[in-house]
Amino acid sequence: MVKKFKKSLGQNFLRDDVVLDKISSSISLFNCNKIIEIGPGDGVLTRNLLANNLPVSVIEYDKDLIPKLESEFSQFQNFSILNEDILKVDLQHLCDKNSVIVGNLPYNISSQIIFKLLESRVDYQSAVFLIQKELAQRFCTNSKKSTKISLLAHFFSDIDQLFDVSPDAFIPQPKVTSTLIRIMPHKRNSKRLEQYIELKKILESCFANPRKQIKKSLIQLGVSSEKLSFKSSSRPDDLALQDYFEILDISEK
Repeated sequence: MVKKFKKSLGQNFLRDDVVLDKISSSISLFNCNKIIEIGPGDGVLTRNLLANNLPVSVIEYDKDLIPKLESEFSQFQNFSILNEDILKVDLQHLCDKNSVIVGNLPYNISSQIIFKLLESRVDYQSAVFLIQKELAQRFCTNSKKSTKISLLAHFFSDIDQLFDVSPDAFIPQPKVTSTLIRIMPHKRNSKRLEQYIELKKILESCFANPRKQIKKSLIQLGVSSEKLSFKSSSRPDDLALQDYFEILDISEK
């Protein structure tokens, strides 16, 4: 067991066997040819993943954990370690359309990791991440209110909350509850990526003042409210993704 935890790296290691088994059973490996684990820590989830007899590649930034991981799993021929910063790793060289990505993500960079994956041109089958519950709620689309994060994420994927994990499942214990999420990517193409750049600009403009009506943002974007199927008195979080596509379509004409 690792005795020293690095707060600067957001290290909270899972220690609950029931939770580990539940996470493992939540990972769909149908047609999967490779598992990529982000932030394995000291390898408690890694061992469960290797039990599937599939190649497992782990990406671990903390160089002090590498010797333990090597010692623990060197006997597995289908195991490999990359001692790199996940935010700088070129995932295209690791993933393909049948890869599954998993990880107990550091709270302080969870959003950056997820958007790195979403915004990249990487093909993957699915991703299952354990993140802070509050962030999970912001990523997942809500029937009543949208967030800029949920709308951007939904452009690329469907994201579902699977179950919560209490702080006492970790060492050291975080001050917040965690949630396991599953990401199922939409089909990617160049045109959609071009649309995303423009859609992101529109969302940033509209959500600059999230509690105000979008009327002013529409004027700044050069969009006539008369051409829209919804009221310009709406607030940004009242609109769904298709409403922002409507704004995008009109702005491009």
